[in-house]
Amino acid sequence: MTIKLLRDVWRLRAQAAAIALVIAAGVGMVIMSFGMIRSLEATRASYYDIYRFADVFAPIRRAPTSAIRAIRQLPGVAYAEGRVTASAILDVPGIAEPVSGRLHSLPNPKGLNQIVLRSGRLPGLDAPRDVVVNEAFATAARLSPGDRFSALIYGKRVQLKLTGTVLSPEYVYAVAPGQIFPDNRRYGVIWMNEDALAGALDLRDSFNEALVRLAPGANRDEVIRRLDILLDRYGAVGAYGRDLQISDRFVSNEIEQLATTVEILPPIFLAVAAFLLNIVLARLVETEREVIGLLKAFGYRDRAILLHYGQLAALLSVAGLILGAVLGAWLGRGLAGIYQRYFVFPFLEFRAGADSYLISIGATLIAVLAGAALAVTRAARLTPAEAMRPPAPADFSGRWTASAARALVPDEPSRMILRGLFRRPLRSLLAVLGLSSALALYIASASSTDNVDRMIELAFGKAEREDMVVTFAEPRDARALYELARLPGVLRVEPYRATSARLTAGHHEVREGLVGSSPQSDLSRAVNMEGRVIEPPPSGVVISTRLARRLDIRAGDPIRAIVTEGERPVIDLPVSAIIDTPLGSSARLDKAYLNRLLREGATLSGAYLAVDSNYGEAVSRALKETPQVAGVTSQQAILQGVRDTVAEQMGIVTLFNTLFAALIVLGVVYNSARISLSERARDLASMRVLGFRRGEVSYVLLGELALLVLVSIPVGISFGLALSRYVTAQFSADLYSIPMGFNSQTPAEGVLAVLVASAATALLIRSKVDHLDLVRALKTRE
Repeated sequence: MTIKLLRDVWRLRAQAAAIALVIAAGVGMVIMSFGMIRSLEATRASYYDIYRFADVFAPIRRAPTSAIRAIRQLPGVAYAEGRVTASAILDVPGIAEPVSGRLHSLPNPKGLNQIVLRSGRLPGLDAPRDVVVNEAFATAARLSPGDRFSALIYGKRVQLKLTGTVLSPEYVYAVAPGQIFPDNRRYGVIWMNEDALAGALDLRDSFNEALVRLAPGANRDEVIRRLDILLDRYGAVGAYGRDLQISDRFVSNEIEQLATTVEILPPIFLAVAAFLLNIVLARLVETEREVIGLLKAFGYRDRAILLHYGQLAALLSVAGLILGAVLGAWLGRGLAGIYQRYFVFPFLEFRAGADSYLISIGATLIAVLAGAALAVTRAARLTPAEAMRPPAPADFSGRWTASAARALVPDEPSRMILRGLFRRPLRSLLAVLGLSSALALYIASASSTDNVDRMIELAFGKAEREDMVVTFAEPRDARALYELARLPGVLRVEPYRATSARLTAGHHEVREGLVGSSPQSDLSRAVNMEGRVIEPPPSGVVISTRLARRLDIRAGDPIRAIVTEGERPVIDLPVSAIIDTPLGSSARLDKAYLNRLLREGATLSGAYLAVDSNYGEAVSRALKETPQVAGVTSQQAILQGVRDTVAEQMGIVTLFNTLFAALIVLGVVYNSARISLSERARDLASMRVLGFRRGEVSYVLLGELALLVLVSIPVGISFGLALSRYVTAQFSADLYSIPMGFNSQTPAEGVLAVLVASAATALLIRSKVDHLDLVRALKTRE
């Protein structure tokens, strides 16, 4: 049996190669995704632990340094320290636009949120103007140690000198407040001596943010509750855990999306591999029917027959498993390099782990053995006498296939094609499903770019149509609006009022912002996924579907907003509408209504500006010199950052899945063609003897495959759109929703990819048909 096993493997080497490619794609994707999830989680945990990333953050207005002792005495607190932090506008040489920045005091040598020095040196104790910046900002802004730039900190202009570049666990993913994509050229993080920064903010012997490291086994929520009570007298904004820290949220979302990829795509490859093994072994068992009968006559039991073909299926899968393991490790290392640039880690090594390989091998073997079992179980149960007798030829005389073929096509070769498909409906159906799966995989992958384009269209074309967003360090009165409107080149100004709050409904609580905008706003509007503008009601709040899901509420339900700034009122708000928005999850109100709830006048937190393109630099220069401006955001810069980020990510994913789809097409078409060739070799040889040319003979075989491909195209397009819709829903995060966008070019490209892969495979089969051994094919075992 061992010799027969090896002979069977050698005889099926061509089909085994095609099956191996499909298996390799599925195994490679599982190993790459599982390994990347594990690598990101391990790297994040190690990075946070080594550089002592805080577990809890507690922003406040101002607290004396003595308050740290009281925080350290809270149950569950292992260590705590205070720091000084502020927003600033940076004036960087070579960058016309204002650059938003976040300043932090340098961490204590053994304190929390340590930084990793990448170049240069840390600021000296006797150099109050020396600073270090995050490496990504320095690279994008073309800054190097020794360069100088200025910062506008709460109306005070400070000259700074760069001494080095650093990384920080707090800024693995550095984005400006309110944004979801990084713009490293226009947003930077700066660390400087605490005395210098505290002096600029008038916070000497004080701090405005507490960092807390929890003791093992501590209840984080209870620590946060006690911390808020303790710091309430100092103007606490509300403490929050690491999971709400923006950088960590993005890393967690990426890990969840990788897990979604593992759940969706590998089963497609394994199902196709099981189908291919099934049709290969079913044909092999049919041709070896007499051999099976002879083996059983010599005393081999059913279990031995099943074991033999099970071993054959496993051996046919070995090459795919090995290739898949190598492919997964290679893709994982490449993806780790991409993630290390996307998420700025000082180290990121791809490690799949032995269990990832074992899971991949186990899942593959289960799939292929299931496919093999369906093929050989019936033959193994035959009695020796019945198995050694050749099966009776199938009787198609009374079936509808012949009449249907005659009715559909006029010529005999085309009728042969249709009869061949109709007489094996299950095999034809499975081939169509395999080919449509390949097309669906491509469409679902490539349409992600279309979906993001639709998200960009909604978010920046219809919702956020301003050229600049100006944010003030403190809420200001209406005069600030007129000052902005008088700037040369400013065409339109619309105010907004934003405040942070804790939104509660029942036992659910979410830390989110309240944003008040003017009725009939033209620059910044709430837009749903259909592109319809939703105006804020005169009294009530409009919230996003993501926020409603987290609070478990519906339209008409009340929510309570505990404002965390100013007089910190507690507000009860009726939910007027719930809409699905592309970006953000804040609650939107009428600005005048929000001002009344906050018991203040017509104050504003910032403004949206429409700017004449000819005056862009002049407006930027003026804003750089404007006191109390804490941040300026360019929508064009954000849009370009979104496109650059998405283009890199989606381009690589689409390339991978296009190759994987081509492998599925190759495996399905090649195996179907080889089996059809082996089954119809006598018919094709007879046609050649009767005078048919090679092209006419090839037409019969390849026409059958072409018809299967054509039938699979509409099925694949429908399946692909449904899969794309499901993947889009799964990949939407709490920070954004990806709408379903459709571009007819994407299915067309997928169809072209399938046709090219099918044509390339058909050329291989055509060469075998042209060199068919007529004498051998015409010999029939009687």
